[in-house]
Amino acid sequence: MVERSGKTAYSRIGVWYDIEDREIHLSIDGHGLSTVNANAASDRGNPHLFNKFAKALRDSGKSHPTILE
Repeated sequence: MVERSGKTAYSRIGVWYDIEDREIHLSIDGHGLSTVNANAASDRGNPHLFNKFAKALRDSGKSHPTILE
C-alpha cells in the first residue's frame, strides 16, 4: 500500500460478531471497544459499515451476520 498524503493512520482492530446482540464489536488498540449494527435508526446503526465488517468476518472464516449484497 502506497502512502500518498501522510494523513493515514493504521490501527490494529479486533472485530467479532455477537449473535445474541446482533452487533459487530470492535476492539481498537489503545481506544477501547465500540459496536456497530445494521439498524439505521439506532445510535450505533450504520448498515453500510456493518455489511463491510460482516464481509471481512466472512472472508476470514469467522462467525458473521447475513450479508446483504
